[in-house]
Amino acid sequence: MSAESFAADVPGPRVRGKHQRAAILKRAADLASLDGLEQVTIGRLASAMQMSKSGLYAYFTSKEDLQLATIHNAWGVFDAHVLEGAETVEEMLRRWIAYYAHEVFPGGCPLATAAMEFANRDGPVHDALAGAVQRQHAAIHDAVLRASAERLRTDVDADQVAFEIHAVLLAGNQRFRMSRDPAAFAHTQTAITRLLEPPRGGDS
Repeated sequence: MSAESFAADVPGPRVRGKHQRAAILKRAADLASLDGLEQVTIGRLASAMQMSKSGLYAYFTSKEDLQLATIHNAWGVFDAHVLEGAETVEEMLRRWIAYYAHEVFPGGCPLATAAMEFANRDGPVHDALAGAVQRQHAAIHDAVLRASAERLRTDVDADQVAFEIHAVLLAGNQRFRMSRDPAAFAHTQTAITRLLEPPRGGDS
């Protein structure tokens, strides 16, 4: 291999920096899922990544900046596993259950745990988590609305159905996290199927 081709194959500083930041945020999201978002600090993450604190400060200016980036990263993972490319409400919700069941993060979904952790706080981290919860609800709402003309009553209360489905998903995830019993997700799927079933007798 010539020196020129070798140099072309070696990623530049910006690419290496991007990959390093992605690796840091993956570790941060894993830590948040296991120990809570409040435990994701510059010092804790530097130790986990075997980096200096100053090395981490090159990527994040503060603990809050790190936590916000961790939320953004966790949302991207959730979106890729659950929302992106889902063509029907049923497909999206099956993928949502699988995302919980397959433990994409070692301690479960960091968005779900952090939302409760920061529920009674104020500030940008709380607001980012509240936004993530609202986007989840909106995704269910929009999918239910799209399906309503074909499988549900045209006058269905999509907001109420979305609220109930979201609640069932969170309850199933909590039951699994506490009991480690995969039957929790069978119950979740059964409840969701009932919520999506057209009423007996059609639209009348």
